[in-house]
Amino acid sequence: MTGPARTTSRRAFLTAGASLGALALATTAAGCQSSPNPDHLSVAEKFNLPVPTGHLDVILSAPLGSDGLSPFTTRSLQNTAALWHVYEGLAIMDPTTGTTKPGLSQKLFDPADVVIDVFLRDGAIFHDGMPVTPADVIYSFEAALDDNNHFPHRELLDFFDHAVQVADNIVQLRFKYSTPEINERLSLVKIIPEGTDPSTLLEAPNGTGPWRISKRDTAGGTLTFEAFDQYSGVFPALYETMTWHIEHSESAIADAVMDGSMQVALPVPPTKYRELAKSPRVKNGTLHLASQPSRAAVYAMFNHDEGRPFSAIEARRAFMKAFDSQECAKKVFAEHVDPVTSPMYPGTPKFKPASRAYTHDPHEARELFARAEISTLRLLASNEPWTRAVAEFLKSNLKEAGIETELEILPWWDAVKRMEEDSDGWDASLVSLDPAFTGFHPDTLLRSLYASPFWADSRLRLGESELLAEIRDVLDRSTRLDLVGDDLQRAWQKLMNRIATELPLYPLMWLRALSAIDTAKVADLPDTRSLGFIASTATPPSQMEKKR
Repeated sequence: MTGPARTTSRRAFLTAGASLGALALATTAAGCQSSPNPDHLSVAEKFNLPVPTGHLDVILSAPLGSDGLSPFTTRSLQNTAALWHVYEGLAIMDPTTGTTKPGLSQKLFDPADVVIDVFLRDGAIFHDGMPVTPADVIYSFEAALDDNNHFPHRELLDFFDHAVQVADNIVQLRFKYSTPEINERLSLVKIIPEGTDPSTLLEAPNGTGPWRISKRDTAGGTLTFEAFDQYSGVFPALYETMTWHIEHSESAIADAVMDGSMQVALPVPPTKYRELAKSPRVKNGTLHLASQPSRAAVYAMFNHDEGRPFSAIEARRAFMKAFDSQECAKKVFAEHVDPVTSPMYPGTPKFKPASRAYTHDPHEARELFARAEISTLRLLASNEPWTRAVAEFLKSNLKEAGIETELEILPWWDAVKRMEEDSDGWDASLVSLDPAFTGFHPDTLLRSLYASPFWADSRLRLGESELLAEIRDVLDRSTRLDLVGDDLQRAWQKLMNRIATELPLYPLMWLRALSAIDTAKVADLPDTRSLGFIASTATPPSQMEKKR
């Protein structure tokens, strides 16, 4: 979807005399974080809130993706995390804690409702100084639903019908059916200015979030943010600036944490975690380490195209039997992973382990591969350090099962594009996925992964498989309320058992979020459950009293 160039005149008319809008324009034009002019105070100064101060350095091991920084194209982990700081939806899902809070809406919504009136947050403005209006909300949903824009989470918006403006600051949303994760789903649609061509956001981000991207150094592996001092939402930036440093060396990450040059590290390399835990800084309380369970995983994805090796179920089962998950957990992750017992996220209430489990058995794997007449395969892997490590470990497992593996490691988005564009160029692929930015409900897992056209149709090439048809049938019947309560739970459990049996794709291990925080320089940042860094409530210790 493309629209006319955004004009000031329309908004000037709508907001004539709006002091906050004028304030924002003046501050933005001045190009500073807060102006000494008493007539142009930041939001923090106006309301005696903590004022952004100092600089936050964050060291990250996951690389920035090649899919750009636009809410209409980005899927890779680190880029999605970056955009969390720049854009907002009507609700905001905090991946650090897994909770959802009001975003550009003044309140959260009842999952039972199919018509909601959204009162827009007072004082909400875009980074270019223009106020947020109902027209922006309507346009953003229309853009997300336009197939031409390839919105990353299109399959999670099937519930949405249309939006209409009912007042200057109220937009009404109408849904085709109610959904239990209404707030999480609404958080996915980032609000952009009416008339903005989504393709322009790759080079010129313009959101309403607490941070603005001020510098991108792809070659140097850094991304720098500055606080948006006219932000009026629930997650204000409390540092003036923040820089993300991408580092591939495990030793360099550990050293930067130890010498204090980096205030946050995520994820801490598993092989260095125990070493850091024994350090004097941990013992004296100036360095905090955490190992939290996440719902992120390295997934094995298979090319089901007719004639490809993994179109045979014996080959997929052989792959799973070849993988020595217990030894991988010890050697690669120093036990900082959780075993897979089901396609459903661990700890999800009411779910049992799947009826089929896969334990390491190289002899059986060799027999199954022989039955499928496979002796070589082409394995892709995305280039996060943990996915790369699993791929290299798995390659040795496959050799033990008699398979020669050609391994190719690509940036996340490049690997995913290869899966779509070159069916002959891969047989299996290891891809890291973290649902912390989309939600954890069983319905969301099925829609966004196992039944998603993005994965199931365009990349895995499941075609008219009976499993895919059954998953979509259960989702359809649940939206019509033909399946509810215990009946729906039983249908979900049956699907998990069937997914574990037929293996369209499957998690190899659930990852843990290993983090390190310099408590002398960072306060009030919860132990994260996501592998993508979110500044959320990070606060300079000097500002904590005012924050309280």
